[in-house]
Amino acid sequence: MPTYDLRCTGCTNAFEVFRQGFLRDEDRVCPSCGAPAEQMITGFVTCRSSSQTSRGHAAGAVASASPPVSGHHHGGCGCGGH
Repeated sequence: MPTYDLRCTGCTNAFEVFRQGFLRDEDRVCPSCGAPAEQMITGFVTCRSSSQTSRGHAAGAVASASPPVSGHHHGGCGCGGH
């Protein structure tokens, strides 16, 4: 299930929303103060099966697009939270 990282435009509270599919308008509301929240741009992780290799990457390698802007990684992908 996708995790969306949001930050409140009023109190700057950072929070996560777990939603299958796209975010809804009601998801973009701060649970602390009720102000509108903006989605933060975060990195993502993709994993390849051990049978796939490309461009010199080792089989079964984990590739990350970028480190999360929020400064943390949830570790839900099985990579050990790196």
